[in-house]
Amino acid sequence: KNSLSPHWVKVFEIDYELGTPSKVAVNIFDEVRKGENKGIGSAVFDIGELLGARGNTKARKLKKGGTLFATVRKSQGSGMLRLQVKGTKLKNVEGMFSKSDPFFELSRKVDAAGSLTWDNVYRSKDIHNNLNPEWETAIISLSTLCGGNLDLPILLSVFDHESSGKHKPMGQLETSVNGLKQAAETRNSLQLQRKGKDVGAITVVKAE
Repeated sequence: KNSLSPHWVKVFEIDYELGTPSKVAVNIFDEVRKGENKGIGSAVFDIGELLGARGNTKARKLKKGGTLFATVRKSQGSGMLRLQVKGTKLKNVEGMFSKSDPFFELSRKVDAAGSLTWDNVYRSKDIHNNLNPEWETAIISLSTLCGGNLDLPILLSVFDHESSGKHKPMGQLETSVNGLKQAAETRNSLQLQRKGKDVGAITVVKAE
């Protein structure tokens, strides 16, 4: 919301056969609550070109200004992860007279143009004024989350939602799908950290 440099985290799975032309059209709109959404721009990406590009990423200039980037990854593995987590005693970053509105993101570690980076693949809904949030169950494709490798590093990050889009970091931790499953079985909390300090805990209610 309220951002001209948005980073969408929704991942789409597309059937693609090598050598077969396949293109994806992306249309961007400005959401209008009471009325028809306004078109901002559109671009077409060729899947084969994306796979052959540096970092599997291509850019397209939009007619009305701005640039749209698209990234594609080869999907590996199968199955779904049903994950529910809750936060405990999160450190408030909102100020003295209000509480944070926390949401969490999951990111996988990927090799982009020769360097390792975190790629966001899931974002939860935010929960208003709550430092002990229990988020709804997330259903995530294992191929999207970890490429079928249950030991691949995953970053769980918690943010305070801001209407400006400049969300405030509340803490993060590194784990894996197997780590999440083990935490669910043992009921052991996972410690969130920010700037080297403990800032609350994450409990895995279920990971199956």
